[in-house]
Amino acid sequence: MKAFEKKAIAVAAATAFLCCAAPVQAQEDGDIEASEGIFAGLWNRTTFNGSLRADMSYRTGGFQNSYNQTNMPFQDVAVPRQAYVPPALSTAILGIPLAPGADWNIPIPGFADTIKRSDVIPQNDTEWNYNTLRFTGEMDTRFYQNLRLNVRARGIYDPEMYDLFDARDISDVQGGIKGGGGDRYADTGRPNLYQAKGRNGRNINPLEFAGRNYMVDLPTFILNYKKDSYDIRFGNQQIAWGQSIFFRTFDVANGLDYRRHLVIDRATEEYEDERVPKIALRGTIQASDSTLIDAYVGKFQPDIVGNPNTPFNVVPSEFYKPLDNYFTGNYDTKLDYGIRLKADFGNWGYQAMAVSRYNPLGVFHWTESGIDNGLYGGVLGGLVETLYAAKLPGCGAAYNASTCRMYGSLGEALAHTPFTVGPAGVYSSAEWFSTAANVRLDGHDSLSAAIREYPALRDAFASEVDTPEKAAHLLDTFFMAAGGSIRGNVGRDYYRESVFGLGGSYVTSADPSSFFDSIILNAEIQYTPERAYTRPDLSNTPIKSDEYIFTLVAEKWYRYSQAVPAAYLVLQYQHRTDSDLVGLNVRGYGGNTGDTAYKPSRGIGSADYVVFAGFQPTPNRKFIFEWAFLLDTEGGLLAQPNVRWNAGSSMAVDVFYNYVNDKIYGDGTNTLQRAFNYADEITVRLTYTL
Repeated sequence: MKAFEKKAIAVAAATAFLCCAAPVQAQEDGDIEASEGIFAGLWNRTTFNGSLRADMSYRTGGFQNSYNQTNMPFQDVAVPRQAYVPPALSTAILGIPLAPGADWNIPIPGFADTIKRSDVIPQNDTEWNYNTLRFTGEMDTRFYQNLRLNVRARGIYDPEMYDLFDARDISDVQGGIKGGGGDRYADTGRPNLYQAKGRNGRNINPLEFAGRNYMVDLPTFILNYKKDSYDIRFGNQQIAWGQSIFFRTFDVANGLDYRRHLVIDRATEEYEDERVPKIALRGTIQASDSTLIDAYVGKFQPDIVGNPNTPFNVVPSEFYKPLDNYFTGNYDTKLDYGIRLKADFGNWGYQAMAVSRYNPLGVFHWTESGIDNGLYGGVLGGLVETLYAAKLPGCGAAYNASTCRMYGSLGEALAHTPFTVGPAGVYSSAEWFSTAANVRLDGHDSLSAAIREYPALRDAFASEVDTPEKAAHLLDTFFMAAGGSIRGNVGRDYYRESVFGLGGSYVTSADPSSFFDSIILNAEIQYTPERAYTRPDLSNTPIKSDEYIFTLVAEKWYRYSQAVPAAYLVLQYQHRTDSDLVGLNVRGYGGNTGDTAYKPSRGIGSADYVVFAGFQPTPNRKFIFEWAFLLDTEGGLLAQPNVRWNAGSSMAVDVFYNYVNDKIYGDGTNTLQRAFNYADEITVRLTYTL
């Protein structure tokens, strides 16, 4: 791999060197004389264009985002809870002998209740999924014939036509939601729609300025030098090596931004608005008429995940916003680099790539909360606090969790665990298991991992449990002692990986009138050894496994009649051995779906997807009918029909519908669509080109 890294950087650096010669070549460039100087007449060599756009998505489904407050699992269901004697207390302090297997099985008389989330967190009915106003402007300045500056600015404002959760409404419950640093919650208490920050409060994207309901960024800011067979670009940019709909087998240079419309924006745009730009040096060499060499080296930029309680948030809001270690882990100083070779010979085409990068999705894991907050659970909470204070401090080498304590108070102990006492967290074991399964985690295993990896939990009377029933008893005991709910804390780290790809294409030949003439067939394979994934138990040690991704694509321009333009048709298939379409490991699939009975996340062996998409213009392209269907072969479906009306006077109107069903067959626990099955919506997009 070291040899490849040196070659990739060398190719990019060598091509960049040619930029330095641009002014010297100016005398040879016909239409711009060097004697004018680099800034003379720039205005006449600068072009501007832009657009104004409004997007409005109205919810048509029966429920809202189940990762947000007011629509959590068991939101409006009364769930019984019973407290149990912690084993660490029963023998050493309370003198109750434990029979074999009796740990977390002795009920505490008189300590049982029924909890309903909606009694604390009122249920809202948000009708709108997405509403934004957007301006996009582009400036292109040509300094010399071979040297130009291209800048594209994007500004987005959200008028907040949503009835979203406000943390200030529960500031008097369990002491309110403690901030605790690390940009875990919006200071105003209202959802932060756009800011993307690391745990130290710095903006993750360097050329982005964002507030709670707006963002302005420069997705393109490049200096471009082109001369003969060389094309050099330096600056903030997207590097799109793939052109599939929904699939990204070769498109690995940039991460994705999930803040705005997740991945259910207009599918035929192929992630154009979702790719996270990076500051990079990219060099392309047309080595021959049939061979292209493309290399880059750039600053690592991670995927951007939506903040808690935003319309397309994908992290349960019972947890704090993940503490992103992008800066504190020095990932902001890391470089990605890669090279791609592409060649065409007659009807055949070939390509290969090798990339060394940090996986932009990263790995999520339990992390210390750092928040000192005690219990609010009345008599039960007070009893636990008192018993903790009664333990001997320290004890040194003789430390025993039953009789000794490591910290001055129980709140201080909890600060060294992944859990924080506070409202709008998890209220019951039933909610815990269901929420975990919704995000591809295992409720029992994740609890055990937290207790195993954070000794302060054992210091606070928790202990590992060997059955889901005991896990439920432990959880309900702690929720009741906390006075309602407990919030979770996770961190995010990134791991370097080497990604290799091979691809081939063939253009069919048949009778020109036949449908089977000129079909473009593509086959691609991606191989990544030792790719790191989030564990279903949120352990700090990631899963590492070799992954293969196979993709087949058949695309065709076909004219059904001379009276209408040709239609574009594409059929795609992808097989992934270890992860789903967004990069989560499939070992976390299969957990329970919301009933009180626990069902473990046993995982699936692989993931398979089928896509059928295309568009058909009408004469004069007044209307364009588009469609995109994404089928998870385990039973999930995303269907997106779209009609575009070119209304004239620089105005275009798109109306598209997202239909999401996580179980057109099967039980829905093993499908990608389970993660966003709330997103049935109709979207109207108005675009005015300036």
